[in-house]
Amino acid sequence: MSKLKVIMHQVYQKNVRSFGWWSMVLAPLICVLILACLNWYTATSQQTPKVAVVGSTAITKGLVGQNSDSIRYVAYQSESKAKASLNNADSDAMLVVKTGTKSPKLYSREDGQTIPVNTVQSSLGTLNTATVARAMHLNQSQLAALLHVPTVAHQTVAFKGNRMVKTTNQSNATKNLIAVAVGLLMYLFLMSYGSIVASEIATEKGSRVEESILVAIDAKTQFYGKILGIGELILTQLGLYAIGAVGIGLFGDRIPTLKNWMGQIEWQQLGWSFVGILSAFFIIGIISYTVLAALCGSLVSTQEQAGQAVQPVILLSMVGYFASLVVVNGSSTLMSILSYLPFLSPMIMPIRYGVGQVGMVQALMSLGVNAIFLIGFLMLSARAYQANVLVYSQKGLWAALKKSLTLGKHRSSVAIDH
Repeated sequence: MSKLKVIMHQVYQKNVRSFGWWSMVLAPLICVLILACLNWYTATSQQTPKVAVVGSTAITKGLVGQNSDSIRYVAYQSESKAKASLNNADSDAMLVVKTGTKSPKLYSREDGQTIPVNTVQSSLGTLNTATVARAMHLNQSQLAALLHVPTVAHQTVAFKGNRMVKTTNQSNATKNLIAVAVGLLMYLFLMSYGSIVASEIATEKGSRVEESILVAIDAKTQFYGKILGIGELILTQLGLYAIGAVGIGLFGDRIPTLKNWMGQIEWQQLGWSFVGILSAFFIIGIISYTVLAALCGSLVSTQEQAGQAVQPVILLSMVGYFASLVVVNGSSTLMSILSYLPFLSPMIMPIRYGVGQVGMVQALMSLGVNAIFLIGFLMLSARAYQANVLVYSQKGLWAALKKSLTLGKHRSSVAIDH
């Protein structure tokens, strides 16, 4: 077995057997489960608000006829009985419509269900229109024409070149939701794996084990081995999530709440191109941030300083994540530029592509820029790691970087002289 594979498997096996890695894997699943339980509890515990109505027979009968899932009207013969219903928590509100008044009164119980006031006003408006129409001796067809509400046919479109293509409003919302969720998952991944690789290197440097390792293994080989080991951990975690997704797809129909949630998403409208772009940016983004964390980790001297090494990674990723939330509401010149910059574009460009702000060509161009940058950045980081790994400084990250650059220039000048 080559030295590269030895380092890779050592990093992988050390972390995959740890409680910290498994807690990191299960944390997003537990959060999703908690949110699903809260959503289920809210949906099952919330009842249709009940309004006790006091008024003429025509008013009460007209309102009861407009009962729906959002509100339920119950007629009472007197205001005292309606108050008793409100006092006994049998009703959530009391609506008093006195004959001859233009201002009905609505009393809501403080601890009752939320009353949709706009719905109540709309119901009363409909009844008032019908009453006025009858006073004007309008027939049924004239009354129907008066109460008719125009229906607007809304269609979302996207442009492929000069051709306008119809899409569905729900599919755009789904793409937006999935892209933002993947951006959040990427943020969690890079924080977790950035901490792992930075702590791994800082621990070896702090215990002076690094000096013994470099006697047998080249620094670049060690660097690439650690990156590959982290990559193997990432693939394992994604594989576990994929197995869970397949399980949901196969057995989700047996769980009513999950079936209802899955039915609200138009999965077939996502398209393989969107899934491919999203996956490619996710992988490149995670690897790029992992390499950056390894580079920063090589600048610290002890495990206690590992937090300092992760700070640049976290700050940069926060810029990308918050930019991805902003770009949902519309593109701008700044967002267009950021969607092509390495480290930031993996979170921004998938959302822009998902909501139709850019086409496949622009997304592939950004992906190509990131891929070329990653190759160059990986090679540059390996050389920097080789220079930094034996540099010890207690003055902080930037002081270690300056010292490393000075030593790098000195080694280069020595190599040229020889």
